[in-house]
Amino acid sequence: MRLGYKHEKDQIIANRYWNNTISPLLNNGSLEKAVNGIYAYPNRVGLYPGMTCQFFCTFCGRNYNAKYKADDINKSFEVFKQVIDQDPKQGEFWRDRFRISGGLEPLTNPHIGKIISYGNSQGFKMQMYTNAYALSKNFLEKQQGLFDLEVMRVSLYGHDPESYYRVTKNKKAYDIVVKNLKDFCIQVPKVNSQLKLGVNWIILPGHSDDLKSVFEMVKEINSVSDFKISFITLREDFSQSNNYISDLEREKLHNTFLEIEKDTDIHIDYGYALHSVRYGKPTGPIKMATHEQMDKHGWPQIATSIDSLGNLYVYHETGFLDRPGSERYIIGNIKKSSITDVVKKHLIGPGIKALPFEVGFMDAFDHTITLLIHEAKQYKNKGLDWKLELEKKWKSPTQI
Repeated sequence: MRLGYKHEKDQIIANRYWNNTISPLLNNGSLEKAVNGIYAYPNRVGLYPGMTCQFFCTFCGRNYNAKYKADDINKSFEVFKQVIDQDPKQGEFWRDRFRISGGLEPLTNPHIGKIISYGNSQGFKMQMYTNAYALSKNFLEKQQGLFDLEVMRVSLYGHDPESYYRVTKNKKAYDIVVKNLKDFCIQVPKVNSQLKLGVNWIILPGHSDDLKSVFEMVKEINSVSDFKISFITLREDFSQSNNYISDLEREKLHNTFLEIEKDTDIHIDYGYALHSVRYGKPTGPIKMATHEQMDKHGWPQIATSIDSLGNLYVYHETGFLDRPGSERYIIGNIKKSSITDVVKKHLIGPGIKALPFEVGFMDAFDHTITLLIHEAKQYKNKGLDWKLELEKKWKSPTQI
């Protein structure tokens, strides 16, 4: 996310940033509460039920040696049931509160179907991110609750056996994921034809040509049933490697996007930086916040996440069991309390002074919101109307 624009090409991002990020958070009041340090129930709550993961991706922050105790696994459903039961169900978009994802794979939780079904029964539109490795026919027979999802997003880590193994270090990953997705597409319409299935792909520097193979992979999966993968989210690599897609490769990507669009009917979500590439006006890599820009209280009014132990985290990439350093960003436990009480106590406390390496605890969304809050507070500290200043800076007339 680039904060600020000086040229017409940057207005493409500015318009989407205003419409997709700033405006919704202003309208629901969570941004104002975050800027002013006032309590509000989190606009989004990430549910992190995963117990482990079948992959060993080098970019992942998980502790490979960490293990949940059997008793904690058995009690994990009650933790998430408590969160769902205590939700105030206020605001226009409360039904979209929960996203099931996390540092670990959600399908490794034996209660995942129950968690989804219970949330659905209470009126929530449950969404889940998964690697789909466990999404077999036998698993689905035991976890029928998965069909109560509103949306399932599958993270793809390759487009053939070799590329999948190179990332995940799991030799069976590609074959199993493709088979599972084909079987899933066959079974879904028998149970819930309204469920939406999508995939996510991260474009790595020097690998823009892989995108064509990814769409061929999706095309093959979609060939088995009338129920299909209906969307794909494309994102730029957001690791801490400082290895970015070059301007020359962005120009090449522009043509690749146009070529792919001619041969697919699935919806493509380009995000911020790649959206400008799609329209031939690349704006460079997304920007990351520095540790000096990280607010000491974060912004739990906008988003937070909770794991199977009941620990509530400030940033999305801290929700890994026993990840070194992440315990500093646990702001409380809800088992004998609630999200409301934990957040209120955190906001009146001393907060957390970020260390340089802790920018690695933030995902792309965290960086975007951190930069937004930092900018708004700068305006406020100057005695300016920060809402008006944000609108003047970001509400571009460009509608691309």
